[in-house]
Amino acid sequence: MRHIQPLFHTIARWLLAGLFYLLFPMPPLYAGEVETFTLQSEVLQGTLVGVNPEREIRVYLPDGYQRGRQRYPVMYYLHNAWWDNIRLFGDESGLKSLLDLGIKNGEIPPMIVVAGDFRTPRIGCFFGNNPVNGRWRDHIHDELMPEVDRRYRTQASASQRVIAGDFFGGYGALRMVMEYPGAFDSVYSMHPVATDSGERSILALPDWRLMNTAQSWEELDVDVINAIFMLMAQSFTPNPNTPPFYADLMVELIDDELVINADHVKRLRANFLLRERLPDTAHALRNMKYIKLDWGRNDNNPDHVEGNQKFTRMLNTYGVDHEAEEFDGGPFDRYWGEDGRVRTELFPFLRRAFLDGE
Repeated sequence: MRHIQPLFHTIARWLLAGLFYLLFPMPPLYAGEVETFTLQSEVLQGTLVGVNPEREIRVYLPDGYQRGRQRYPVMYYLHNAWWDNIRLFGDESGLKSLLDLGIKNGEIPPMIVVAGDFRTPRIGCFFGNNPVNGRWRDHIHDELMPEVDRRYRTQASASQRVIAGDFFGGYGALRMVMEYPGAFDSVYSMHPVATDSGERSILALPDWRLMNTAQSWEELDVDVINAIFMLMAQSFTPNPNTPPFYADLMVELIDDELVINADHVKRLRANFLLRERLPDTAHALRNMKYIKLDWGRNDNNPDHVEGNQKFTRMLNTYGVDHEAEEFDGGPFDRYWGEDGRVRTELFPFLRRAFLDGE
């Protein structure tokens, strides 16, 4: 009898547990999936810095995509330098889990999210458009977007297409809507760089003497600002005749003296800063449905903060309707996680952009 009684209690617990789950079933888990496909780029072939034309594209598909025939809106996400789309969808940012949570809770509609591959042999790309280190904007517009529409059940219209990105990617997102009118209806740029110039003299930034004498990236890597400025020059003042970096610098070493090259400064500003492109592209921005940019005021580079403050005022000058927010944080510390700005700010933006476009 002593052995029967514990068995009876165990069976009773199983029966009660089964009855509980019948009466109060657990909600199904929501789990989208991330696919990878290889895009053989013709646009990125033959770059002087050796960009691999095989790009590994990652695509988030909402739960139920494989079982249905529905078409979905699309967000294109441009990742920052020093980053890749593997980590973007992984635990370091948690974007996949945030998308699953947001769709499950009705915070955003089911959507496809495309993360292109913007890696280069060094720190990444600045979304320039040249044969030295890549025609990245043409790659996105002429190759990536058509291939995504061919492979997946997208709602292939600007009203159901949003582009977003952070830091370098935030710059790239704004540059795309400025240069390719009609491709996207809405853009969210998180802490973009190079919207406008800051107040510091260019002489005070990288080690210009080293920039002029270095023969390899390893020499520049003693300070990340050197690598950033060289990538900037490769992207916006490229020169195929100046190996090993194939770029014209704003400050040159002449007879052992550092001398500002006014022509190179003018060329870089004209090709790089978004405010310099604004007079020719404001008409495209005025036709956008939604534009939003934000930035953290605690960026340790004040040029980014000052540039964004000036750029939003310049957008007002040109009659471009937009949202802009300066928040208490830095460029990277407030965006990710369940309580981060991707969920609290980007998700409501996506919901508005996609549902208003139906």
